[in-house]
Amino acid sequence: MTQRSNSVEIQDLQDIWTPFGVALSGIYKRSFAYITLKDRLPVILTKIIDTLSRNKESIAQRYGQEALGDVKQMSGYISKLKNELVTNKTLKPMRLLPDDPNNDAGEWNKYLMRRTDMEGDTPTWFNTAWLYCECYMYRIIAQEFSLTNHLKNYDPFEEQKHAAFTGSLISTEALAAYTMDLIKRAENLSIHETKEELFKFFKVNLWGNKCDLSLSAGADVSQSSNPIEVLKSLDKDILVNNSELAWNVLRKKVTNDRDIVDFILDNAGYELFTDLCLAVFMVSTKLASKVRFYVKRYPWYISDVTTNDFHWTLDYMQSSSNRELQEFGKLASNYLKDNIWTVEEELFWTGPYDFAEMKKQDPVLYAKLSDAKMAIFKGDLNYRKLLGDINWEYTTEFMQSLRGFQPTNIVSLRTVKSDVCVGLPPGVAEDLYKQDEKWMFTGQYGLIQSTTPKACPCTDQIC
Repeated sequence: MTQRSNSVEIQDLQDIWTPFGVALSGIYKRSFAYITLKDRLPVILTKIIDTLSRNKESIAQRYGQEALGDVKQMSGYISKLKNELVTNKTLKPMRLLPDDPNNDAGEWNKYLMRRTDMEGDTPTWFNTAWLYCECYMYRIIAQEFSLTNHLKNYDPFEEQKHAAFTGSLISTEALAAYTMDLIKRAENLSIHETKEELFKFFKVNLWGNKCDLSLSAGADVSQSSNPIEVLKSLDKDILVNNSELAWNVLRKKVTNDRDIVDFILDNAGYELFTDLCLAVFMVSTKLASKVRFYVKRYPWYISDVTTNDFHWTLDYMQSSSNRELQEFGKLASNYLKDNIWTVEEELFWTGPYDFAEMKKQDPVLYAKLSDAKMAIFKGDLNYRKLLGDINWEYTTEFMQSLRGFQPTNIVSLRTVKSDVCVGLPPGVAEDLYKQDEKWMFTGQYGLIQSTTPKACPCTDQIC
């Protein structure tokens, strides 16, 4: 049955929460998918248009006067895309770039055909899977920019990401001072102290994930507290904490070519800085000999880290007047120069597939992750892709929800910002609903979830 919601025709629209066992979708009016499609994504699209209009002069200076034609073209395109979204039109194939083997728009078009076969009709914004159409929105915007003459490399979210970092300098400088002091003493830390400090950095990194511009639709998410001092007060909001499992993996010594920790990054700004702090600590305490940071190839979900964001952050720190932040930036840059850290781009992270399909769709990346002793997946979108964006029963085991995806030991650090969540003790979700029926949308609660340590294929030890 087709129903109308605010004059928009939505087939099978139901005024219910998302049922268990199905993927999140805009057809469930009480879901965050419906709220996102109805309210949040249109605001995000409007802000891109506003950014283009407001920054015409600086765009002309940076890209040339001819780029103003591209500004007009992209503003018109995004306005049209917004109208198609709010009126629940069908998703369109992406226009292709000629002779570009590093562009995966063709794969997205194949997936659109696959979804059409699965759904029995061309997907529409509210009726298809939310994970798919939300990622499609960011990917098709990136594709249209790549087809312009002068704005191929333009990031419409760049100034918001920069502001998210500079607006959090009080917290950043405090954490830089704490981290630099600690690593200078790293060789003298006992095993117990190393473990306790690691757990602190996990928590700092977890709560850094609150700074999500896509959740706030681009509103200010800056931090101004001392992140170490507030940790204990936030412990009550960590619903699952598997830090002990992660420690048992990290403390095991493996051969140097496998002593790798992968970070699948989420947000730029303050959260990225907390990622760097955790990585610095791991290297300085020899919990890892190499760290690989996986970034997004395209501007993504407003604040997701791109290669440019990563290097901008390090450059900003090295130019800072704050001594500890400057020292931190130089240390991080030296790690990059010495290949202890690397920045990795992979198309899969901005592709149409969830992670259970990685082994089939991108076996090379799956094998690459398998070389690491741990992969840390940051944030809400990565969590949704780990779980297939399925509304699992809340007590479902984390391992079960991964549906066979375990290239290595997995840790997920995520504040809860969408209505998928597993691994909770019985009764916890029900109690939270009694306190606030929208508890899953706020980012107040956190999860540190880990898979059971895998046995090393070449030994009997955990790795």
